[in-house]
Amino acid sequence: MFKQLQTFKTVFETRNFSQAAEQLFISQPTVSTQIKQLEAELNTTLFTRNGRQEIEPTASGELLYRQAQQLLETWATTKNAVRATSERTKIPVRIGASHTTASLILPGLLKALAPFSDRFDIEMTLANSAEILTQMSQHKLDFGLVEKPLVTDDLNRLAFGHDELVHAGDFTSPLWLLREPNSGVRHYTNAFLKARNIQPDQVMVIHSNQLIADMLAQGVGQTVISRHMVDATVPTETLSANYRRQFYLLTKTTAAKNLAPVQNLITTYLQSWQ
Repeated sequence: MFKQLQTFKTVFETRNFSQAAEQLFISQPTVSTQIKQLEAELNTTLFTRNGRQEIEPTASGELLYRQAQQLLETWATTKNAVRATSERTKIPVRIGASHTTASLILPGLLKALAPFSDRFDIEMTLANSAEILTQMSQHKLDFGLVEKPLVTDDLNRLAFGHDELVHAGDFTSPLWLLREPNSGVRHYTNAFLKARNIQPDQVMVIHSNQLIADMLAQGVGQTVISRHMVDATVPTETLSANYRRQFYLLTKTTAAKNLAPVQNLITTYLQSWQ
């Protein structure tokens, strides 16, 4: 049943039987068979086809997806707890961080978490804020550090610290260095360009604050970026309070009890971070 639920979850998230098969390393007929078996067991239809490859979940599929996430999470937690007891296996801790929080917060946080490495297997994922939210909602991460006030029913959000964005670089340069569209910095950059009525003639989209900061230090381009990231030699322009943002810790509403020590340490560290 858990294999069927995992297959269903993957099909639901990819909306494609072939892609689900690739991710699960099984054949497409096996995926189709498991979904049919699950539908027979529940006496319902979980997906409808809109075309040769495109599928959409039914109302039953939407409901099962929400429940399946919780069931699979509970099963994974149970397996880890049992293995930790019998085999002294470390408990996995999956932390996702946006690029800005990774640069500013992670070094100190990971240092604080280092003593836990004898009991916990800590894994870091870097992505933009929207991707972190998606992975949290899909139970692929246990904790998320983001710089956008994202909200969902399945997650708690704790505000901490502040960051100041500045206009930085060669202000005469026609080249603008931009983050990808779903990043928190890009949101503020778009607002800045609109407020100044600027339509850049030249643009580079770069998925890394550090790389942008390195280019600015070499005298290449201009952008909106965290003041903490900018080299002291780079010209900066202080912006209004609208460009002062807060960071957020995302946690699950039903957090696993065996992760409580980690969550308590992360929360305590972030609440004192400035």
